[in-house]
Amino acid sequence: MSRSISTDQSVGAHRSQAQNTLNDTESAHPDDPSASGNLDKIRDILFGAQAREHDRRFAQLEQHLLREATDLRNDLKRRFESLEFYIKKEVESLTGRLSKEQDVRGESVTRLTQDLMQLAATLEEKAHRLEQQANQAQSHVLQQLTERTNELADDVRTRHAETTSALEGAVRDLRAEKTDRAALAAILLEAAQRLSNGEASSSRA
Repeated sequence: MSRSISTDQSVGAHRSQAQNTLNDTESAHPDDPSASGNLDKIRDILFGAQAREHDRRFAQLEQHLLREATDLRNDLKRRFESLEFYIKKEVESLTGRLSKEQDVRGESVTRLTQDLMQLAATLEEKAHRLEQQANQAQSHVLQQLTERTNELADDVRTRHAETTSALEGAVRDLRAEKTDRAALAAILLEAAQRLSNGEASSSRA
């Protein structure tokens, strides 16, 4: 407020001086060349202080705006640097997490691949063992069937031989029995003839 009062007092003093100069100008001759200079002085007295005050205020305002712009620019710079640092930090953190997750997934895939390969090897080994066991069982069954077939064939040959021998013995027995009967019949026939001859001789005597 003191600055405004001093400014008003200065303007009032200049106006008083300008009024005195104007009175002197009016008392001068109109064709006097100094009158034009007095008018310029009057204008400078009346408006020069106000113009200089405005210029001063504009200069102060400009400096204030420059300071505000500089502060704003610095603040924006700090904010942008802070934002850039935060974004960079977040990107690095996200990159680290993604890299770690990728490593973990890679290890999981590697372990899964190893497990699958081991499982495939185990299944292949079991299949090979089952094939060997099946082949062995098949060979054993074939061997047993062969042995059983051979035993049955031997038994059939033995029984056939026994049956043939028995039949041949029966045929021989039958032939022997037939021969004995024929001999007995001849003896009986001869005895009958003798008896017949004996009776005939007796009757003749």
